[in-house]
Amino acid sequence: MHFIYMLVIAVAILTILAALALVFGSTKSARPRSLWFLTAAIGEVIWAVSIAIFLSLGSGEADYQAAPSMVLGIYIGALVMDAGLLAYVSWKYKIGKLISTIFVIFAVVLSVLLVYDPSILYSEIILKDAGNSVSLTMGPYYISYLAFFCTLNFIIFCFLFYRITHTKNAKSRHGYVFFLVSLMGTGILSGIFDLMLPLFRYDLIWVGPITIGLTIIGLYFSILKYKMVSINARWLKMLSGVVILSSAFIAYLLIFHLVFSALFKVANPSFQVILLNFIMVAIVLALVPAFSEIMALTKSLIMTKQINLPYIVKKLSQENPKKLNYKEISAFLSENLHFSYVGLLVKGKFYVADDCKIPNDLLAKVAKLSAPAHGAWQDTSKLNATALKEMEISKIAVMTGANGEIVGQMIFGRPVSKSILEYKDLVEIAMIVSLMGTLIENGSRSKS
Repeated sequence: MHFIYMLVIAVAILTILAALALVFGSTKSARPRSLWFLTAAIGEVIWAVSIAIFLSLGSGEADYQAAPSMVLGIYIGALVMDAGLLAYVSWKYKIGKLISTIFVIFAVVLSVLLVYDPSILYSEIILKDAGNSVSLTMGPYYISYLAFFCTLNFIIFCFLFYRITHTKNAKSRHGYVFFLVSLMGTGILSGIFDLMLPLFRYDLIWVGPITIGLTIIGLYFSILKYKMVSINARWLKMLSGVVILSSAFIAYLLIFHLVFSALFKVANPSFQVILLNFIMVAIVLALVPAFSEIMALTKSLIMTKQINLPYIVKKLSQENPKKLNYKEISAFLSENLHFSYVGLLVKGKFYVADDCKIPNDLLAKVAKLSAPAHGAWQDTSKLNATALKEMEISKIAVMTGANGEIVGQMIFGRPVSKSILEYKDLVEIAMIVSLMGTLIENGSRSKS
């Protein structure tokens, strides 16, 4: 079986898993609607698997015996999928229930007619090494089949647009917008590759199920992201994680397959190439945390006009309060807060990473500064202005614990990127000062 057909089946399996997670994660009132989502997923599985197996059949007698069943699965599965999607989107409304019921009946009629007499759809099934295909008959049945999908998808778009314009919840609205845009894109692709192109070329019929399958999984992701359904059970959360991560991986493999085929003009990559690709993906995933850390550090260091507050908070939060290395913290803060130095005055001792020696008499006066009535910044006007200028002291902040007790002071050197600190800078730096106070307080409690 070709690699791309295996991807089609994998997407189908993930689709059904996502639908099961949605059904079991829904409330009792929302479960009937979620069952329509499951119905659509079942149809997508039948459609996708039938296509993958049909395109993989050989030219033996057993293959010819299996081929008609696969063709039925292709065209009946698509009917079930689209009818299920329409019901899922519109079941909330009375008119939606009525329209969905009509289309479900229509889908059943088309399915029964096809099972009873397959010749109304095609005249011949061709199995050969150059590619399997079906000689479709452009008669009343296929015209009705085309009309079914065109009309049904137009109604789905109308219901989604209505829900978008009448949904007050912003998160739900974003979820429906995502579904509408992605479904329009995949609907166009499916219309081209699964309804029109098969009249002339059949080997690209796999494009429809893999794109719509990924769209259905994308809808499930948006349902979770925008809190349209709350998944509380632990096993459902694990299942959802597996579905989403696996879908992202399959999307990557699909892109890899398309690029590889386009560059090397090879329809099916060899096992060695696929294995190498898996290994490279594993290596990249293993290096993602390191890449993320390097990018955050680089951003924090090169963006001297602003403070990378999330990165600084993350790094300080990872510190062990029992084993705080004040000199290392001093170096880290001076680099990322963009000061010539940042010193920590804790319990009468001054810690600074840079070659900055503030006289003891000045440190004693700093320690005696009165605490500010509000905020962290202390009034330095009572200190000797010449001494402050010589030591490049620009700001002094008091570090307090969670209970308001003073645990030390933070002395800031000269700003290296700005001559004047803005209000936003002072607020962000004050947050770091507060976090340091909490860390020092927690460390003191642990030691005592």
